[in-house]
Amino acid sequence: MKLKELKQLVEEYEKLYTCAVSDAMDEMGLPAGFIDPGMRPIWPGARMVGFAAIMKMMLSEAPLDKDIVSKMAKFIAGVPKLPVACVDMSGQMIAAGLGQSTSRMLQGFGFRGGLVDGPVRDIAQVTSLKFPMFARGIICSSIRGRMVVDLEHVNQPMTCGARIINPGDLVFGDVNGVVIVPGDRVEDVLKKAKEIIATDTWWFEQLEKGRNPADIEQEKPLP
Repeated sequence: MKLKELKQLVEEYEKLYTCAVSDAMDEMGLPAGFIDPGMRPIWPGARMVGFAAIMKMMLSEAPLDKDIVSKMAKFIAGVPKLPVACVDMSGQMIAAGLGQSTSRMLQGFGFRGGLVDGPVRDIAQVTSLKFPMFARGIICSSIRGRMVVDLEHVNQPMTCGARIINPGDLVFGDVNGVVIVPGDRVEDVLKKAKEIIATDTWWFEQLEKGRNPADIEQEKPLP
C-alpha cells in the first residue's frame, strides 16, 4: 500500500477509540486484539496509531554497546512506513526499554510512538517531547549492564501479554489501552468500527429524545 493510502488509514483510525476497534474485531470473529490492562499510556492524553516495528531486548551483563546507535539504525532500516516501536523486553522489568534519548531518536525518524512490554523511564522529558508511549510501568534504571538489543529478532513477531504482534500490524493506543489489528485486516476492521460508533451515536440520540431503551433495542441492538 502506498504511503498516501497508509496515511489516510491512520487518519481514519485517529478519529476512533480503541474500544470500538476491539469490539469490531470481536464482531468480525477475529482473534481478540486488546492487550491486557497492564499496558498503559505513560502520560495523560497519549494516543498513537501506526504500524508495528519490532525490536527485542535480552539479558546481558555486558556494558552498553558502543555501537548501540548503529544497531538502532539497523532496526530503523527495516521498519514499515508510519511505524510504532514495539519493544519486547523478554519478560524483564529490570530496565527501561525506552527513555528520552531513544524517544528523541525515534521521533526524529518519524516513529509515531512506542509500545514497551516492560518499563520505561525519563517520563518528564518524554512527556515534554509529546512522544506517545505505552508500557507496563516506570523505572529509573538503564539497560547498561543489564540488557542489549537482540539483532536476531529485529522485526520478528513478538508476544505482548496474550497477543502476538507481527511486523506491520496496526498498533492503536489511547486512554483505554492498546489494541492490535492484523495488517491484512486493517481496512475491514476500520469499516466495522465506524459502524459500531455510528450505532452508539444513534443510541445516545434516541435516549436523549426520551425513548424507552427496550424500544430502542428492538429497533437496533447495541453493538
